[in-house]
Amino acid sequence: MALVRILAALSVAALTPPPALAQQRVVAARAFPLVEAGAAPAIFVSAGDAPVVEIAANAFAGDVERVSGVRPRVSQGAPGGQNAILAGTIGGSPLIDRLIAEGRLSVDAVKGQSEAYTIAVVENPVPGVARALVVAGADRRGTAYGIFRLSEQIGVSPWVWWAEATPDRRATLTLDAKTIVQGSPSVRYRGIFLNDEDWSLRPWATANDPSGDIGPATHAHIFELLLRLRANFLWPAMHKVTSAFNQVQGNAEMADRYAIVMGASHAEPMLRNNVAEWNFEQRGEFNFAKNRLNIVQYWRDRVRANHQYENVYTVGMRGIHDSPAEMNQGSDGVRLLEQVVADQRNLLKEVGKDPAAVPQVFVPYKEVLDIYRKGMKVPDDVTLGWVDDNYGYIRQLSTKAEQKRSGGAGVYYHISYWGVPNDYLWLDSTPPALIGEEMGKAYATNARRLWVLNVGDLKPGEKGINYFMDLAYDFEATSKLGQRGWLKRWAETTFGPRQADAIAALLGDYYRLNFARKPEHMGWNTAETAPRPTEFSPVAYGDEAGIRSAEFRALDERAEAIAAQLPAEKREGFYHLVLYPVRGSALMNAKMLGADRSFLYAHQGRASANLYADSAAEAYRGIKKATAVYNATGNGKWAQFMHDEPRYQSVFNMPPVGRVTPLAQPGLGVAVEGAVDAWTQQSPQIFEAADTALRVDRWRTQGASNARLPVFERATDRRYFIDAFNTGVGALDIAAAGSAPWIEIEREAQPGGDQRLWVSIDWSKLKAGASASGAVTVSAAGASRSIAIEARNVAAPRGMLVEENRIVAFNAGRFTSAQPGWQRMPDLGRSGQAIATSLELPSAADPAKTPYVEYRFRTTSSGTAKLRATLLPSFALSAENKLRYGVSIDGGPIAVVNADKRDWGDAVERNAMISATDWTIAKAGEHRLRVYALDPGVIFDSFVLDFGGLARSYLAPPETITR
Repeated sequence: MALVRILAALSVAALTPPPALAQQRVVAARAFPLVEAGAAPAIFVSAGDAPVVEIAANAFAGDVERVSGVRPRVSQGAPGGQNAILAGTIGGSPLIDRLIAEGRLSVDAVKGQSEAYTIAVVENPVPGVARALVVAGADRRGTAYGIFRLSEQIGVSPWVWWAEATPDRRATLTLDAKTIVQGSPSVRYRGIFLNDEDWSLRPWATANDPSGDIGPATHAHIFELLLRLRANFLWPAMHKVTSAFNQVQGNAEMADRYAIVMGASHAEPMLRNNVAEWNFEQRGEFNFAKNRLNIVQYWRDRVRANHQYENVYTVGMRGIHDSPAEMNQGSDGVRLLEQVVADQRNLLKEVGKDPAAVPQVFVPYKEVLDIYRKGMKVPDDVTLGWVDDNYGYIRQLSTKAEQKRSGGAGVYYHISYWGVPNDYLWLDSTPPALIGEEMGKAYATNARRLWVLNVGDLKPGEKGINYFMDLAYDFEATSKLGQRGWLKRWAETTFGPRQADAIAALLGDYYRLNFARKPEHMGWNTAETAPRPTEFSPVAYGDEAGIRSAEFRALDERAEAIAAQLPAEKREGFYHLVLYPVRGSALMNAKMLGADRSFLYAHQGRASANLYADSAAEAYRGIKKATAVYNATGNGKWAQFMHDEPRYQSVFNMPPVGRVTPLAQPGLGVAVEGAVDAWTQQSPQIFEAADTALRVDRWRTQGASNARLPVFERATDRRYFIDAFNTGVGALDIAAAGSAPWIEIEREAQPGGDQRLWVSIDWSKLKAGASASGAVTVSAAGASRSIAIEARNVAAPRGMLVEENRIVAFNAGRFTSAQPGWQRMPDLGRSGQAIATSLELPSAADPAKTPYVEYRFRTTSSGTAKLRATLLPSFALSAENKLRYGVSIDGGPIAVVNADKRDWGDAVERNAMISATDWTIAKAGEHRLRVYALDPGVIFDSFVLDFGGLARSYLAPPETITR
């Protein structure tokens, strides 16, 4: 996607070409005037060229009109005019072929390549034209990509139609007309899978497509988007609510006109849609072992009908509607599936095609991977379509032998999913950093033939789709940008340079927060059960839940502030692409965490519990309001598209809340950081919360006390809170005082007149190296409560990892040294400071001979301890590898851990898995931890050394590092 610079008040030029930098050559030339004095040169295409060329030319003419108000004429006639734009395909356009034959245009660098093109300015190209901007494609898609390159150069986003991404208006446009030689893309087939379309895309298309279905008119918009994204492939929607792609008249023809390669999903062999097209009464059982002839005939009919188009055939077999096939359950599944593939390939022979020359993909999804692992033989020319686990972690990639297969390999990847352990169909929250890491593994293991992305309803997966396609088009250049660089470039090309940094930072925080827990997973339940309290603790580590709520509120405020700074015409696009997903996430967290807090506060006897119950209801209504705004954008164009309750899962409902009947008079209550229970003068009656005690037990930490705060350490200089609250009606005059001058108290107002008292230590008033005890006394309504304080004034060098309250906690990126074989993974993980073992690293037999990272830390405790390592729930790189690492403390024996042993469902909802090893720390003091790289692609997020002080929380504790 080109970056755009305003060269003058009324002119535009591209700063850089789109992401395929590594494969292109650019030669400077005199600028080409696109719009001057209300006129634009005509665009000439050849009548005999592929239809997509004229389609792209008309789309570009529309883009010029969007920007300047002037629409260039598109003509199949003889070129004319002082300036002209000539576009065509080598070998398919007499116009282009003539320029080549006369030596006026050099195409040697792209001729014969797949989807390559060149753009050049040619002087006196044909009689009557003084100067022409020429776009010549090596094939029909190459020509279309070259034309849409011009759209990028004038600042038109691929999402101009699908997300109201309005470009800047300019009366004069000047193209920075460099000679561009663009080579073939990194991945041969690059596309999307429209899936789970029941909630948005299908209802919207029903109301807007003349077919009353996801028909040719809707697909035309989808296909144009794919071309603008430099994609070329589609698996069409296939649910019961939708007619099969090939059953809707005009769909297949429209795909061919737009030069889009068609396939069908991993569960839909040979371009069929089993849900819509298999008729049990007429065809019998969908069981290959029992009904082979009818099933083969069913596939034969489609191959005969569609073989003239450009297709990638899915081979293999699953059951109806993405279910396991019966034959896949038995011991003979390998033999039967091999026979399925053989029969399918024979159908290609029947229509006169060499199966070895026809693109095919075998997708070992779910139980099919188990069959493949049992030794199934897949023809060498068939692409192996590796799959993720539906949550963004690829289950297996090619071994060294598989990498040599003539059919190569590819990946089927998800940013949207319907299924166990839980759906995520509403908002796109998969970070580009994770997509980049996982697809980077695929690219490194030669999975470069086909990449397909499950995008659900298409929207609101725009950013994930865009990044995935940029990677697939030019992996090297895009991957070098990293998440931050790519988000900035995307924001700049979509909304302009002024707010690009702010938008990129905002989205980086959006992905980080949602990576810890997706909005759809905030119910801590399955699709079939009621939500439970979250594990975000409202009592531990400075109020973990409150910190998350505050971060999301701030995120929403930042998004609103950015929107206010954007030109009015860009705000609807910003709402689609940024503000709505931010706001939806923030409100879902406010709803669930507010409901949680209402139960805790009811349990503690706070009158303010009712306010948090009300705030949860307000957040629930806020989601509805935000969705209504979305669906009203584009002058009603997007009515019915956004659905904030896909599958009507219970997490989208208003959750239960806790309430109290406050006492008639004000009363004092005191709650202490770390403790679930509170002290009160007299507790009010709890109602509508019969299971309140059970709900709050999830945050209870053994040994926590409501009579003392955690120990204050000078090294970490942390503060802790005491909550003073009202149990009744009326104002409560709260007083708080420390027993010694070194105790400092800062008040923070809370809803309902409650106060959060932040306690910290003035270390200058304590003797260095000594410990001291004191108390904070809270008084109101004739009652008082004292909370014990203990402080240790022991200094440590700045940046040192230290023990605090019997734990040492640190992010994986906090190492003191690292040997080659490790790499930082910026913006990846809950901490955003993940590290990983190198993909080039061979699996090791001797841990002591493998590269390590080293951490140094200081403890005040000794004795038994657990080292808890938090890793991303990725899989072993290939069948040749495992997911092992080694750990050693103070030079002791290396403990080897197989991280592939996991509770998968829990791990993918957390985006984290924890493995623990037991240690004995001989004495207090400085220590050395080494983590050894035994297998490639193991990703670490954080570590905690626990002497028994670890509180119950969802995230890892804050780092215990000297400030």
